[in-house]
Amino acid sequence: MKTILLFFIGVFTFVNIQAQDFFYYLPAQQSSKYQDNWQYYFAKYQANYEGMMNLVFYSGKDIDKNLKSKEDVIYHFKKGVKQETPSSKSIFKYDNGLLMSHAYYKKGKLKKQLSFEYNEDGYYTRFLRGLVNSPKHEEQLLYNDSNRVIQYSSFNKKHKLKRKYVIKYNDNQQIIRQDIYDGAHINPKTTWVYKYNEEGKRIQTEHYKKGKLKSKWVYSCDDEGTKVKENKVDTKTSCSIVEHNNDGSYVKIYRTTDSKGKIIKNRWTYNKDSLLIAYELINPKGVIVRKYTNEYDEKGNIVVYTYYKKGGEKISHRSKFKYNDDKKILEKLIYNGKGKLKSKKQFEYDKQGNTTSYAYYNSKGEQQWKYEYTYNEKGELVSDLTYKKGKLYAQHNVVFAY
Repeated sequence: MKTILLFFIGVFTFVNIQAQDFFYYLPAQQSSKYQDNWQYYFAKYQANYEGMMNLVFYSGKDIDKNLKSKEDVIYHFKKGVKQETPSSKSIFKYDNGLLMSHAYYKKGKLKKQLSFEYNEDGYYTRFLRGLVNSPKHEEQLLYNDSNRVIQYSSFNKKHKLKRKYVIKYNDNQQIIRQDIYDGAHINPKTTWVYKYNEEGKRIQTEHYKKGKLKSKWVYSCDDEGTKVKENKVDTKTSCSIVEHNNDGSYVKIYRTTDSKGKIIKNRWTYNKDSLLIAYELINPKGVIVRKYTNEYDEKGNIVVYTYYKKGGEKISHRSKFKYNDDKKILEKLIYNGKGKLKSKKQFEYDKQGNTTSYAYYNSKGEQQWKYEYTYNEKGELVSDLTYKKGKLYAQHNVVFAY
């Protein structure tokens, strides 16, 4: 699945100022994120798609079904004068809330053209990059009656099959088998097989390469871990454990055991209010290779985030936060391991909670960048101005047509 996910990372760009400040590493237990939520990446594509990298402000709001088109235009300034030719422009066209096409221009020249087709439930079945009659890249998807992807195919500009995924589900719509083909080969290059217990929890994962079993994961929680003896097969065991304390706090431990029996642990510590106060990743030698801690105010906001160096004792960097009454960040201060201020970020909002201003300062308190955002009555971003060291640097305008 890696190839497809990398493609989407290249297409999707999400700008969420709040989310960027709170990214936490949470390993997908039993790899369920990618297998069980396959349809998340392919279903209702237009709901998450907002355009090219420097033209995006993703608010997480659903697209209005009455929207017909949207035009994003960015102008740059030289010596305080706005250039007549936009540096970039994107034109989006919609039908019943579904993105049908997107054209991207740079300095007046068409650079990228994307188009989409959907089934009657709004799940995209075809994606083209390039002209419709001669696309440089094409994707096709087939679904079952529950709108779960059962086949994904990608083609090059000569319409030759590059990659194909075939997925099978059980009655509970959980993936039980996934075959990955390279080109038009009859036999799959890679196969994943998943087994579940009566409660629907995955108990085993098998990985085959060209028909040969290469790895097997058995999920158990006994003290030693269940080992499956297979010749020339890497066997890994894993489990999830929750330890409760008398004061209401608790610890979640996700443990994996490699083929040599060495244990790797992920440990999350929560307070009595179920707020995460610490995370640790511990290697087979018992060394903490990743650690961070959180401190909260009485409203449950993170006010101090501390990230540690390998070993879990010395501080790598620390962030401190201030919030408004709506629990939105007003200020973020970033310090190095010695407690010296590295940078500062400040935010302002309107009554609807939309970000109206974002400013970034260096360690000397000098403003490096500032962004000012304007919205219409629907809460849609219609304009933003970018300042570099106090001087107007770029203007971004958005025009909606209903």
